Amino acid sequence: MRLEGDQSFFMTILRETGFIRADQVLPLLRTQEPWKEPHQAEAMLRRLRYLGLLVPVGSGLIALPELRKAAADREMLLALDTLLALEPEKLLQISACPPYKLRFLIQRGKTLDFFAVMTVPDGHEARVCQLLQAEPRKDTFLLLLDRPEQHARIILDRSYYLVLRQDGRLRFCR
Repeated sequence: MRLEGDQSFFMTILRETGFIRADQVLPLLRTQEPWKEPHQAEAMLRRLRYLGLLVPVGSGLIALPELRKAAADREMLLALDTLLALEPEKLLQISACPPYKLRFLIQRGKTLDFFAVMTVPDGHEARVCQLLQAEPRKDTFLLLLDRPEQHARIILDRSYYLVLRQDGRLRFCR
């Protein structure tokens, strides 16, 4: 079966992430087609569900059918939130690529930016910094921290932002 346009784009993301929250669907679609309306996103989801390519799970989650009994990867959902918080004009590429939770290429205006999202567990800051020092310089690292105090233990000679969830919003710091 051949998927077209937004269906193909959406399934590319879902295959990489496994799960997507319902409130992330329309913003993700708008990274390709900014004019998308909620009813268009709902119609696309209905068609993909009818084709057996996705299933609703839990409260407000969409998953690949083979993951219907698995627990959602909360870090991956946060990585998608991070991507959306950057308000890309266009999402050009996305992949789940260890050791990163998610890597993506976005277009903002006339610039293309490579980002790599990585969770930094409390107490593992030195190990993460050492790992990232060996990585290519083209990526800007988005480091998801558990606690604000972790920022003092992040020492990198690379382009990076620290990302903290505070009051239900994501905050980006250098």
